[in-house]
Amino acid sequence: MALWANGRKFIYKIVSSPAKTYHGLVNQGSTCYLNSVLQVLFMTEDFREAVKRHTCDHSGPTHIDLHLTSLFEDLKAYDGYTFKITRKLCIDNVYEQRDAAEFFEKILGLTSREASQIFHGEQTQKTICSMCSTETGSDGPFWNLTLALVNSYCGDYSVVAGIEDYFRDSYFSGENQMYCDVCQAKSDATIKWEIKVSSRGFDAAAERFEFDYRYMAYVKTNCFVKVPCTLQIPENQTYELYAVVDHFGDLRFGHYTATIKPQDSESWYYFNDERVTLLDYLPFQVDNFIRSSSAYLLFYRKKKVYAADTCTQDPGEMFSPACFRPHNQRY
Repeated sequence: MALWANGRKFIYKIVSSPAKTYHGLVNQGSTCYLNSVLQVLFMTEDFREAVKRHTCDHSGPTHIDLHLTSLFEDLKAYDGYTFKITRKLCIDNVYEQRDAAEFFEKILGLTSREASQIFHGEQTQKTICSMCSTETGSDGPFWNLTLALVNSYCGDYSVVAGIEDYFRDSYFSGENQMYCDVCQAKSDATIKWEIKVSSRGFDAAAERFEFDYRYMAYVKTNCFVKVPCTLQIPENQTYELYAVVDHFGDLRFGHYTATIKPQDSESWYYFNDERVTLLDYLPFQVDNFIRSSSAYLLFYRKKKVYAADTCTQDPGEMFSPACFRPHNQRY
């Protein structure tokens, strides 16, 4: 299965579901990048209901909600076609491989505010003067958290450790002092980053594609990523992994698939364009994380917590910073 694939080899066996519970999307040529994202959005119940409500209330010509609702209704009964979606997204060449993360953001940018808020977050940079303790900051929205893999060529990249490292405060002193408008002079300063994710879910992107100046071209990083099943974030909220978009191959000739766990279910389904299969193995039974060399987009949703629940995370994988911050989105 793609989610836990070791390179191009499948670790866990995929078996066809005797009764096809979910339906696939027809690949128009090389539109697997779009199909995988659309399947995740369809399986995100809050998002599906939000675009449906907007369509019923006041569908505008600039929004994509109407097309999404029509496609989602089709997927309830049979395999869907994405012709209207590709036209709306101005995809002229369906045989060109594109970036799933890019089109995830494009779709959210064309949906109604209520729907896009499902994955919406706010990021803040705070600069604190050590002399007068004045805080200055600026805010900005984001739709996914970008996790850089550039320093992981010699080992696994841990999502938890990477985010923790990114949340460490930055200190500026000596020649790097920053000017304070209140003190009207340069002084030592501390920079903190804060992120508030949606109360319902968020998306993280493993930055596998980077520009290599030796070859003057984008290349792919195939390092293994340790993906946690759950993440604990502000206000003692716990989020659980429910979908992964995987990428195989290189930048131009790759292939995208999605592995998704439906809401209120313990089963996982593998979406490979028209083919949808039920996995015969439940992940995370042994460890709180999986190790993947193909995981690209990670989708988490708020976990339902019951009074009897206890934390079973490995202390080395625990994570409770004040917030999240994308790696490559600095002000």
